[in-house]
Amino acid sequence: MNATEHAIWVRETDELRTTFYVGLASFTALVWDHFVTLGDEIEYIWKRKKGPLIYLFFLNRYLTPLGFIINLFAYFSPVWTPEMCQHFVRYEGSMTVIGINTTALMMLLRIYAMYEGKRIVVAIVTVVFCVEFGVNAWLLTHGIAVRHTGGITACTMIFDPNQVYVPSHIVSSGDATHPVPLSSKGLIASSSAWLPLIYDTVVLFFTVKRTYRGIKNPTAGHIMRILLKEGLLYYSVIFTITLILTLMIVFAPDGLKNLTAQTEYL
Repeated sequence: MNATEHAIWVRETDELRTTFYVGLASFTALVWDHFVTLGDEIEYIWKRKKGPLIYLFFLNRYLTPLGFIINLFAYFSPVWTPEMCQHFVRYEGSMTVIGINTTALMMLLRIYAMYEGKRIVVAIVTVVFCVEFGVNAWLLTHGIAVRHTGGITACTMIFDPNQVYVPSHIVSSGDATHPVPLSSKGLIASSSAWLPLIYDTVVLFFTVKRTYRGIKNPTAGHIMRILLKEGLLYYSVIFTITLILTLMIVFAPDGLKNLTAQTEYL
């Protein structure tokens, strides 16, 4: 291994270690949250009548940790071959899409409950949800494994840069022409982050619109304040995460592009 190859190996190892530490920290926070809220879950979820929202809660609550464990195993396990990894990354991406959109669907049901009888509001949120879900599902079909140098067997996903980019201009090469990607070639790939953010912004807008006027209502004011507080808290956290993820997908090296996608599991 010459000096250049060694430098690349060191950089990729550092990227992998960073990915693992962020994933481990996120998983630790997830498990801690499960433990500290288990009592409330048993009291208010398990003992109550079950419905669509409750089943979505269970899906998000218990599928996510299982997916997280397998992802952490993939970061440092020596068993992965390039062929195995190419298949596995679709699973990794699918777990992220399922986690994000399960929560998004729960938010849609909340909007439906808040705006029952106002179909136009529900229709707007539904359309944004379908666009966000559709684009993320399409991007998932272009997921590939991060290519590593010899000796590194970790398995993580990025979107294929040869498929997911915005052409800037056409360059001729002999009898052939080909598009040259923009410097912001990650624009489409980063939509996996900013489209969910747009959806969350729409949900927040309608939540604030519905709850703000009812805060002073002596009967429903307490519930409205809780809905507003939780909506603002959720949005502030998810906005920070998705903004960082968007910038990293565009500008970060391949090994770190989807680093903060792990925190979206939370």
